[in-house]
Amino acid sequence: MSATPESPDFRTWLSERDDLELANLLRSRPDVALPLPPGITPLAARLQLRASVGRAVRTLTALQLATLEAAANLGGELEAVSREDIIAAVPADAPVVGEAIDHLVGLALLYGTDSALRVAGEAMASLPTDWQLLDDAPATPSLPIEGLTEKQRAILDTLLHSGGVGRTKHAAPDADPTHPIPELINAGLLVRVDAGTVRLPRRVRAALRGRDFVRRPLTPSPRVRGEMLADDRARTRADQVGAAAGLEVARHLRHLIEHLGPEPAPLLKEGGVGVRAVTTLARALGITEVEVHRLVSLGLAAGLLARGDVADEDVLAPTVAADEWLEADLATRWLTMAVGWLESPWAPWLVGTPDERKAPIRLLADAMHRPPLVEQRRMVISQYALPPAGTDVADEELRDDFFFSHPIAATLLPDETVTAIIGEARWIGLLAGGTATSLLRALLDATVDPLAVAAEVTPGTVERLIPQGDMTILAPGPLPRALQTELDLLGEIESAGLASVYRVTDSSVRRALDTGRTAEQLKNWLADHTLGDVPQSILYLIDDVARRHGTLRGGPAMSYLRCNDPSLLAEAVRTPAAENVALRLIAPTVAVAQAPLVRVIEELRAAGFQPVAEDSTGAALDIRPSPARLPARDIPTRRPQQLEESRIQAAVAAIRRHDAGETVTPEDTRTTLAILQAAARGGRSVTLGFVDKHGRAVHKTVTPLTVTGGQVDALDEVSGQVQRFTLHRITEVLLG
Repeated sequence: MSATPESPDFRTWLSERDDLELANLLRSRPDVALPLPPGITPLAARLQLRASVGRAVRTLTALQLATLEAAANLGGELEAVSREDIIAAVPADAPVVGEAIDHLVGLALLYGTDSALRVAGEAMASLPTDWQLLDDAPATPSLPIEGLTEKQRAILDTLLHSGGVGRTKHAAPDADPTHPIPELINAGLLVRVDAGTVRLPRRVRAALRGRDFVRRPLTPSPRVRGEMLADDRARTRADQVGAAAGLEVARHLRHLIEHLGPEPAPLLKEGGVGVRAVTTLARALGITEVEVHRLVSLGLAAGLLARGDVADEDVLAPTVAADEWLEADLATRWLTMAVGWLESPWAPWLVGTPDERKAPIRLLADAMHRPPLVEQRRMVISQYALPPAGTDVADEELRDDFFFSHPIAATLLPDETVTAIIGEARWIGLLAGGTATSLLRALLDATVDPLAVAAEVTPGTVERLIPQGDMTILAPGPLPRALQTELDLLGEIESAGLASVYRVTDSSVRRALDTGRTAEQLKNWLADHTLGDVPQSILYLIDDVARRHGTLRGGPAMSYLRCNDPSLLAEAVRTPAAENVALRLIAPTVAVAQAPLVRVIEELRAAGFQPVAEDSTGAALDIRPSPARLPARDIPTRRPQQLEESRIQAAVAAIRRHDAGETVTPEDTRTTLAILQAAARGGRSVTLGFVDKHGRAVHKTVTPLTVTGGQVDALDEVSGQVQRFTLHRITEVLLG
């Protein structure tokens, strides 16, 4: 690869860029600018590092990657190719392919002049194994995989597991047509590269692996180009549906926090939550176990839950930040959850699936903690925000757009993960069907205040309830927390949503009275928050339950019980529960216990009695335990790596300042591995210098076929045999 004035080496080409071009290059590849590169040569070396090249390659669209692949297929890794040839090799309109070439040059993945472009070293090597975008076979093979003979299937399997390219004398057009290889070529199951080389097509690889071949677009859809019209009515509907879904999740998360406060969930030794604990939470909250997995993962990601030590036991409990979240307005609660979900590394859909040891994954186990999910969530969900507001994107359209925008990630990311991410986005209210809500767009747009958007689309709270004669209470909209808390005590929810319905029952009234409320307080509270009059049926029920509630009363004497009905107190003392707390009579209407009052009350309630606690004046007490709280942790917010403009200008100045005294070094500093991989892709012959098993230095002219696993399979041009070389024995590679 000798440099010429028409085709300069990479370092020379880079030195010829003006300050604006260098600044744009550093802006698009910020990793090479930190620390400041002391000259062109260090910058050129950084730009050709595989890690840096890999990061740049993963930002390319499908069209840009196909353009890079076309340049490599034309031999651009080893020799210069023209811009016109690259454009002709890509099945897309010439102007858009030309724009893709300009973008690749701007990223320094292609370099040179229009008549002599080259592919930067490590560009193709940084792609996934067997990567291929451009089709190289007929649309439908004439011979199905199931109809192959044993020899034909063996040939395809060998190619599948050896890089997909092979050398054979039977690839020539005049080869024996009855041989398996010409038969496979004629059937469209193999592609003839030249008279001695065949390649396994992409669609055949998928079929051999038992997968469906899906053709994804190489050009942007009208959705990605933003050519569709906005639909304000559809956007408004999506915002309403999304807000309803988000507030429903907020309601369940509030119940989870309130439940875990007094009763933290125990953790397994490895830090996960056991199946029994999950089942208990699901039963207590009245939701499915899948919903518990999502809520716990969301709570941790949002900093509202944490794992820690409470009373010398490892538990899952709320953090101190949960109290602030509970007191916040509905818009802030929804936004906090949405931000936490976008930054969440947890994959709750993996719970119950086998891990590497074939054991089922537990909730919060290490196997469901996957940091790459933070970036993957944004890549998937951002596709819904590309078209104008109100645009509905079908699932298959989403996959097409995702593949075009992020082809490598879309190829490597399992379909199950994409489906799970979309499902969770709908669950938390960032998507309404296939339409992005205004909150999602605000979270993805750094110029918009997401809290203001959340406040705008979140429905306002209501202060009045509508009790009805059938013992139900209608909440016509979201409620403030204080009102919501009281209604949760007095009624059992029957229908959740922005407008919810509660039913007043004996047990719900008893629950409210257990917390220290009196019948008069409950009736007055209803009267203060009711539109119109409170139905007499609800008032009668409250009075009826109150007459039977609290007849047995206790106080802190270590503790005591008193009752105006001696027979009822005597009955309580004779129960097994009395033995558990050492309860004994000291008077016909008074008994004492050798246990704290809280335990006495719990034991007697479990035995079927209805005692309440009282203070020294006889007023009812709420003896529910104080909720446990763990320290809140800071939630790291992911921000894309960006350089300040001053840093970019400083880097350009540093390069120019040191460039005057630099000495020029040869361009081709690529590794032996990269050169061999390029030769294998381009079908080029090389002269290998290597040390044989006897320690002798040997040179051979070969054509590399595959380079995998630290080994090189190459065709010896003298003997016509395929030989295997280990990379650590190769001393030099000279291009033929």
